[in-house]
Amino acid sequence: MFASISLRVLLACTLFAFSLPAQDEAKLLVAFAKAFVPPPKGKATVADKLAALQATAELDSGKTAEVLVEGWNDLASELTTVDVLRDTKNKEMAELIRGQEGSDNRTLPKPQFDRLLVLKPEIAALRMKGDQLRDLHEKVGERLAKLRRRDSALWLLQKVCGQKKLALPLKLAAAKAVGGAAVEVIEELAAALAKSREPEEQLVLIDAMAQAGKTAKAHATPVIALLSSKEEAVAERAALALAKVAVPEAIGPMIALLARIDGQTRLRVAAALEVLTGQQFGITVTSWQAWWQAEADMFLAGGKPLGDGKPSNRRGNDNLYYFGIPQDESKSILYVIDCSGSMKAPVMWKSKEAVTETTRLEACKVELMRALALLRPTQKFAILWYNDLPHFWEPKLQLATKEAIEKAQAFVKTLQHASSTNIHDSLEQSFRLVGLGANDKYYGVQLDTIFLLTDGSPTTPDGKLDSTDKILIGVRSWNPLKRVTIHCIAMGKDLNEGFLRQLASENGGEFKQF
Repeated sequence: MFASISLRVLLACTLFAFSLPAQDEAKLLVAFAKAFVPPPKGKATVADKLAALQATAELDSGKTAEVLVEGWNDLASELTTVDVLRDTKNKEMAELIRGQEGSDNRTLPKPQFDRLLVLKPEIAALRMKGDQLRDLHEKVGERLAKLRRRDSALWLLQKVCGQKKLALPLKLAAAKAVGGAAVEVIEELAAALAKSREPEEQLVLIDAMAQAGKTAKAHATPVIALLSSKEEAVAERAALALAKVAVPEAIGPMIALLARIDGQTRLRVAAALEVLTGQQFGITVTSWQAWWQAEADMFLAGGKPLGDGKPSNRRGNDNLYYFGIPQDESKSILYVIDCSGSMKAPVMWKSKEAVTETTRLEACKVELMRALALLRPTQKFAILWYNDLPHFWEPKLQLATKEAIEKAQAFVKTLQHASSTNIHDSLEQSFRLVGLGANDKYYGVQLDTIFLLTDGSPTTPDGKLDSTDKILIGVRSWNPLKRVTIHCIAMGKDLNEGFLRQLASENGGEFKQF
C-alpha cells in the first residue's frame, strides 16, 4: 500500500514539467507500462494508473504513442474480464427471478433468496470497478488523441490506424491525433487513404481527414472517391468529413449519394450537405439536384463560402411519429421502455379522442402500440423493457409484418411496473442485440435507432442512484461511430433532464418531455 501511494506521489510531482530529458521520459513511460499491466500480474490500483497517465501529460513522441496504445490494450483486457464476470452474474440473477420480473413482491425459496442477496452487492461492485476502468479507458484515448508531433502521428498512422486486430475505438483515438497533426503528416495520411481497401481502415483514415478539416482541402480527392463506397458507413463517414474539409467538388457526389441511400444515413448525409453548402433542402433529392444544376458553376469556381451552414429541423407527418419523434426514416428500431415502480404514477393523457387520467405506463403502452401499427413491413423492430434488469420481448429484431406487430402489441399490454430504473444495463444490452462488442464491426450494425423512455433518474440493479456520467461514457464506447441514433423520451418531472438531453445530443437524437 505504501509503495502504491509513493508511486502515485512521485508520478504526480512530474505533472508540470515543461521539458524532460530523454532518460526522464523513459522512466515515466516504464512506470506507465508497469502500472497498466492487467491482473493477476499487475497490482496497481485505478488511482495508480490514473497518476501514471497524468504523468505523461508533457510527453509527445513515437515511443509515447506506442506505450499509450499498449496501456489502452492492457486496460481493455482488464475491463473485458470485469464485464464478462458481471454479465455472468446478471444472467444468474435474471434466472433466479424468472417469471417474476415484473413483480414488486417477488417470492423465492430461501436458498434462491439468499443467493439473490449475495449477487446484488457483487454485481454492484463489479459495475463500479467497470465504471472506473471504462472512465480511465476513455481518458487514455483522449490523451492519445492529443499527441501532435510528427513522429507520434506517423507511428499511429503506420502501426494503429490500419491494424485489423486493434479495436475501432482505439483506432479512432489515433485518427484524432493524426488529423490534429495534419500539417505535419497530411501527405502520408492522404496516401494511406488512397491505398486503403478495408472498410474499417477507410473509416479511421476518413476521420483523420475530418479532424484535419480545411487543412486537407488539397487532398480531398480520396475522400470524395469513397462517397461511392458500397459500404454505407464508409460513404456516410466520407460525407460527414467533406462537410468539414469544405471543397466544392464534393457537392455533386454527395447529392448523388443522397439519392441512393435511405434511413438514418440519409438524414446524416443531408445534414452534411446543409453544413457544406449553407442550403436547407433536407432529404428532398430533387430540390438538391435542381439547385446544383443552377449553381454548380459558381460554387466550383470558388465563388461561394463553404462549411458554415446549419442543419435544418426535419418536419414530417405527425401520424408517423412516436412521442413526437419521426420513426419512418429508421430501418430498424429498438423501443426501450421503463417499467419501474414509479411508472404507476397518475398522468392526464391527451389522445385524439379525449383527455383521460391513467398511469404513465398505461399511457406509454397505448403510444407504443400505436407506433408499432405505423411501421412498414420492410422495417425491423424489437422491444426491451427494464426495471432492475433489462428484458427483451424477443432476442432478435423482427420484421414488422402484420403477425409480428399483433404479437408485439399483445405483449405490450401485459407489461407491469415494478422495482428500479437500470438504464445503464438496458443500453448495454441494446447494443448487444446486434452483437456489438469491443472488437466487432461497429460500422455494420443492423440497429439504427433506439427510443429510450424513462420517468426517473437511473439506478443500479440494487436500487441506488447511478452515475449518469458513467452511463454516457459507456454509450460512447458502445456507439463510437454514432451510427445508432438514440432518442430520449421523458415522462414527468422527477428525472434527470440534463442527462437525457445530453444522451440524445451525443448520439444524434431528439429529446422530448411529457
